[in-house]
Amino acid sequence: MKRLLLVLIGSSLLAFAACGGGESSSEGSEGPASSPSPGKATPTAAQIEELTTTEVAGFVRSDSRVVAGSGSVLYTSSAKTAGGANVLVNVRLSACDPFICGTLNPKDYEGAEAQRNLKATLPAVHIENPDLVWESGSAELSPGRAGLYTYALSYVETRDAAGGVSRASVNAYRAWYHNGSLHIMLEVFGRGGGSAGSAADLSRMMSRADASEAAKSVFGAFAAAFER
Repeated sequence: MKRLLLVLIGSSLLAFAACGGGESSSEGSEGPASSPSPGKATPTAAQIEELTTTEVAGFVRSDSRVVAGSGSVLYTSSAKTAGGANVLVNVRLSACDPFICGTLNPKDYEGAEAQRNLKATLPAVHIENPDLVWESGSAELSPGRAGLYTYALSYVETRDAAGGVSRASVNAYRAWYHNGSLHIMLEVFGRGGGSAGSAADLSRMMSRADASEAAKSVFGAFAAAFER
């Protein structure tokens, strides 16, 4: 289980560090988990590349690429949140293998070790933050398509011996789904809206609801691919 979870989420941190707002950035709605459908054809690299050209209403597509058969594409919301931020959704697409396309049953992630592995994408300063807001569970990304999600909100200030202040923040929603042949990961974060001086500021710029709705909107454009 530990290897499975780390393969599933371990590469995501770099994307958030590069694209998120604030000093550092790194994730639902409840619904029944759906079971992967057997017998689906494994997507080819060409099919995955075609998926990276998918347009999403209300979002601007950029940074489409395919590396080693896996695709990624970034979507930036045209509209801003009430807090003045754009919502960005980084989509990662890949063909299933036994290590990536695991169980979508949220109960299989309730144990302490599974939760530690899910949190492993966060910097230690946030994992150790007693005020960390952390959620994980089932996310109905579209009718009949229930995946899994995590959400993290944390703001930490530290002072050095000279009185200097360093700030670290994370406000991110992550959701994933597969049908036994195609896997999708959606990493959602905000950009803009000013400087954050608290977790409340982060939430104001991009709320959990903002992030969840963006993930659903983007997933909806890919939903037909999971019928193949």
